Amino acid sequence: MSSALRKALEVLMALSAEGTREGLSIKQLAELTGFPPSTVHRFLQVFKEFGMVDQDEETKNYRLGPQLLRMGLQVRGLLDLREAALPVLKELTARTGEDSYLTVAQGKTGVFLERVEGPRPVKVIELVGKEMPLHRGAARKVLLSFMDDEFIRGYLREVEGGEEAPGRASLWEEIKKIRERGYAVTHGDYLDYGFGIAAPVRDFSGAVRASIGIIGVREQLTEEQLRHLVEEVKEAARKLSRKMGYYG
Repeated sequence: MSSALRKALEVLMALSAEGTREGLSIKQLAELTGFPPSTVHRFLQVFKEFGMVDQDEETKNYRLGPQLLRMGLQVRGLLDLREAALPVLKELTARTGEDSYLTVAQGKTGVFLERVEGPRPVKVIELVGKEMPLHRGAARKVLLSFMDDEFIRGYLREVEGGEEAPGRASLWEEIKKIRERGYAVTHGDYLDYGFGIAAPVRDFSGAVRASIGIIGVREQLTEEQLRHLVEEVKEAARKLSRKMGYYG
């Protein structure tokens, strides 16, 4: 980490730890951090530009800004989602025997937020926190499918022609099917005989916050086995969506 960035974060941390409703002056922050007032002022102006600090018009003191609140609420939401999902994932794994995952979108990628391993010795290994493109795998294709059309069109333009990119028309058809069915099924996205099944998780507003699903390795799935696994995944998605306040 660069020296300037470290110092800037120290100023922000001092404001968080010692600040009050009235805020802190540049002089007080300089005393807390040991930095020259001119340095503190420069950092505060950058934080102010990005909404991370506010300045009182009368006292000229500084306090934490609304952008930090929005960032904190976003993190809190992910923690709440993860906590709510864990027992649902455990139940899904117990009922299917497969590894289960909770996935969220981060920009143009999908990230596994939580994972529960099943008993099968052969697995498709997916690391929690690893980012993968949204058109790879059922868990991420669900997230992509329920985004708005403008985002999807832009995404497809960006990935089209890439080494792993599918044809734009074929992916659009798959997205339509996922929207109609309310779940995604993929085969061989990672390795031979690998499969994934996922369904969307909605919050109180009806927006898709995440996907929940299973990933496994089987040489073949009968139609009956596939139907059973799909219903288990859809039920898990319904349970977690209810926990998030969705009753649609």
